[in-house]
Amino acid sequence: MALLPIGVMSVLQTSDLSREVDNSSELALLALTNTAAVSERQMFERAFGAAQALTSVLQLMLVEPERCGSYLSQYVKETGSYSFVGFLNPGGTMVCSSGEPDADLSNWSNLTQQFDTPRMWIDPTRNTNPDSGAVINVLFPSYQDDTFRGYIAMSLPRTKLGAPWLPTNTRHPLSLTTFNDNGDVLTTVSSTTDQTIYVPQDFKFDRLKGNWTQTFIAKNQFDQEQAFAVVPVVPGLVYALAAWPVEYRKPAFGRLSGTPLLFPLLMFVASLGVAYFAVDRLVVRHVKQLRNKVQAFSRTRRLPSTSDQLSLSAELQDLEDALAEMAFHLLDDEAQMEDALREKNVLLKEIHHRVRNNLQLISSIMNMQIRRAAEPETRDILRSLQERVMSLSSVHKSLYQTENLSQTNAGTLIPDLFERLVAANDPQGMEYRHDFDEIVLFPDQAVPLTLLASELGTNALKFMGAPEGETPHLFVSLKQLDAGTARLICENSVGADINDVEANEAGLGAQLIRAFATQLHGRIETTSTDRVYRTEVTFDVEDVFHEPADH
Repeated sequence: MALLPIGVMSVLQTSDLSREVDNSSELALLALTNTAAVSERQMFERAFGAAQALTSVLQLMLVEPERCGSYLSQYVKETGSYSFVGFLNPGGTMVCSSGEPDADLSNWSNLTQQFDTPRMWIDPTRNTNPDSGAVINVLFPSYQDDTFRGYIAMSLPRTKLGAPWLPTNTRHPLSLTTFNDNGDVLTTVSSTTDQTIYVPQDFKFDRLKGNWTQTFIAKNQFDQEQAFAVVPVVPGLVYALAAWPVEYRKPAFGRLSGTPLLFPLLMFVASLGVAYFAVDRLVVRHVKQLRNKVQAFSRTRRLPSTSDQLSLSAELQDLEDALAEMAFHLLDDEAQMEDALREKNVLLKEIHHRVRNNLQLISSIMNMQIRRAAEPETRDILRSLQERVMSLSSVHKSLYQTENLSQTNAGTLIPDLFERLVAANDPQGMEYRHDFDEIVLFPDQAVPLTLLASELGTNALKFMGAPEGETPHLFVSLKQLDAGTARLICENSVGADINDVEANEAGLGAQLIRAFATQLHGRIETTSTDRVYRTEVTFDVEDVFHEPADH
């Protein structure tokens, strides 16, 4: 890690040096391209200078077109640099020229655009005189009192441009191509023996995107990699594209030695290898062993074995000792919690058993009182109370017989209750049907549900009847409707006279049924016809045990 800053500094310095070399290489290539295009630049600048000088003279001579034409012919002959000079009015007519007078050039390419936006133009076209050969037309706008009057038109023979370079000490590009701002090629010159002109593959003028001074590496039309440079010859009008050997623009890393970068990189890699080996042997390997011991302890609950103390550092040795001590205390705490839980379960089962025994004792005393009672009404009241006590007793019996003392299965508790009721109050020839689901309840719901079922069963057996010739029946159902709702149904047949059943709705049994349903947070629906009496209680099954208050 100590070598990392040094390596980073070396890489950054090498990168800065590379950028400086790249910039220097690019500037040098642009300077060489500017030097190679100096003759074209001078020729175009002279043409614009001559056109500017002729502007003031031609404005005076246009009143005498013949004299103007003779003057321009003499000017072309004496300068020897131009093949044609003339004045083009806005109508597209050459009113004064060194060639054919009054020539109509209204059909000349781009002429309409040139008159719409007057400015200097350079266009590679042919002159009106076919004997003059290929020329480059230079148009210079002429103004009088800030009013556009026309163009000074000059034709530069291409033979005067693009001449081969003379042997000098200056380096020349492989080829040089000039083009105007529309992308039209103006001149070409090559320094190769076969006079080859090199351009990038699929080169288009608009791909430069306005960056008229740049260098880049691309493949030419022969699929060879070359360096290219673009510079302005006449800014805004003429640009030059030079092709150079690719070595002139290779990235700096291709020419610089890689030793300054390679040495810190190798040293850093070596230091990482040493650090990895040391950390793996001294730390990682022992940490993995500790992890395996922790995982083995969580599976088997056995104390982990001790490692070789000589191979551990003091910190890892303290960590392993702390792990062993924590495992010992954890096993001891778990053993104490298991003992406490076992004692609690035994105590709760004993409590439920004694409560059931006490309720059974109360039921036995009430049974003795029933036998001693002289009035039938008294015996019925005591027998009803006895059934309620036995219902509570059955809840406590169910609780101490289950493994989970906080829950009981209503699917077995309610059937036992109704079997006892039917056995104690079975009319002759009664048909008893039932359908129970296993529904696990907490004691807060199991107790009121059992008492509610006891009251429903007692009332159903008490007021059961059937029309003459039919068998009385009793139907009881406890069904799980969905994940959080259950429904208790008690249906009994009635005889021809059901006034006693309807009167019972205002009695003690009906009041108890409503009270127990309220404790369950249930909804009661009663259906009464001339044949059956049906009670439905729908309630939500609680999934959270509410701890009783400690006061």
